[in-house]
Amino acid sequence: MGFLDKIKTAFKKTSEKFSISCRKIDENSIQEIEEMLILADISAETAAKLVKKISDRKFPKETTSIDVKKVLAEEICAILTPYENDFFERKLLHHPEIVLVIGVNGNGKTTTIAKIAHIFKESGHDPLLVAGDTFRAAATEQLEYWASKIGVDIMTTSEGADAAGLVYDSVKKAISEEKDVVLIDTAGRMQNRGDLLDELEKIKRVIKKIDETAPHITILVLDGLTGQAVHNQVEVFMNKIGIDGIIVTKLDGTAKGGAIISLVEKYKLPIFALGLGEGINDLKPFNARMYASAILDVDI
Repeated sequence: MGFLDKIKTAFKKTSEKFSISCRKIDENSIQEIEEMLILADISAETAAKLVKKISDRKFPKETTSIDVKKVLAEEICAILTPYENDFFERKLLHHPEIVLVIGVNGNGKTTTIAKIAHIFKESGHDPLLVAGDTFRAAATEQLEYWASKIGVDIMTTSEGADAAGLVYDSVKKAISEEKDVVLIDTAGRMQNRGDLLDELEKIKRVIKKIDETAPHITILVLDGLTGQAVHNQVEVFMNKIGIDGIIVTKLDGTAKGGAIISLVEKYKLPIFALGLGEGINDLKPFNARMYASAILDVDI
């Protein structure tokens, strides 16, 4: 299945439900469209802005669902396009480039790190994985499995050991062995657990002892099935740790997907990639036009 087919499948649940019964744009159809947008996990504020674009547009006397979808897709694309990012294709500015990956347990963080490493390896880079989730033995085992499968080096320690110490040793190793990317997994920090967020700050401090400019990129991994609840995660992590970009996972056909639009519209954060399946090749760079087309199942 090609990328376009995968992303269409990812948002099938939303696109199938989006159709207007009215044949003209009036108050009833505007309300119907707004309700559908909110049901697709788009925030009420963003949905209101989108329907205003619809109400301000001149449509033919008899309007089809496709006509409305195309306008909405174009407006969604306009919101998202400035926040596309060349995370995987750009020239690395630091050697090594230190990437800190954060997020709540269950969001697909560890698997996502493996997929990122695979993309970098395929591009000719030499990544080092760091199993910094020392609170869960399963997380280390999972990352070890992927490191072996991909063919990249990994740094691990015993369960319950100091994650910051492991990160320090790993960055030192990466420098001495001339690795060009360090991908650091972290324990799943619930955004309402201050003590665990403090541990993340400790990891950042330790990294800065080696390189004051690091971590160079901090990625928040979000579960696409969580809907509008992701806003609270972004708010806390952004204020406490800092976020350079977002990866949204588990977009497998059951996620509604609209929360991405609201996140970008509110927080102005780049979307680095979308996780469209469990396979190692199922992490794809974010493309605003493809996303907007897929969520409404219309060509623009």
